[in-house]
Amino acid sequence: MGECFNGDPAYVGPYQGSLTALFNYPMYYTIADVFGAHKSMYGIRNRYNAEGQHFSDIDALGVFVDNHDNARFLNRYSNNTTGLRQAEIFALTSRGIPFTYYGTEQYYAGGNDPKNRESLW
Repeated sequence: MGECFNGDPAYVGPYQGSLTALFNYPMYYTIADVFGAHKSMYGIRNRYNAEGQHFSDIDALGVFVDNHDNARFLNRYSNNTTGLRQAEIFALTSRGIPFTYYGTEQYYAGGNDPKNRESLW
C-alpha cells in the first residue's frame, strides 16, 4: 500500500501507475470535511467524480479516517464521536479497501505525532 500525503487527486493519481494500491488521501480529507466539519455530503460525490478522472482503479485505494501520520479524527474535531462513527461506517462500506488504525474503535484522540500513537492498552 503506497502513500502520497496530498489531497489533490491530480497529484496523487499518477502514482497508481507505479503502485497499484495507494491510501486515498484525497478522500481522507473529504471524509474529515463531511463527517468532522459537517460540510455537505455532495463533497463525497464530487470527490469520486474528481478521482474518476485521475485514478485508474478507485477500488484499489485504501480508505481511512485515522492513521499513524496524522492527528486522530477526535483530536481534530472536538471529540465528535458521532462523526467518527459515521466516518468509519463510510470507510468500511465505500469504494476501496477499508483501513482502520488501531485505537480508533476505542475513541483515541491523540494529537500530532507521537501523540497519535497511543498505547493500545
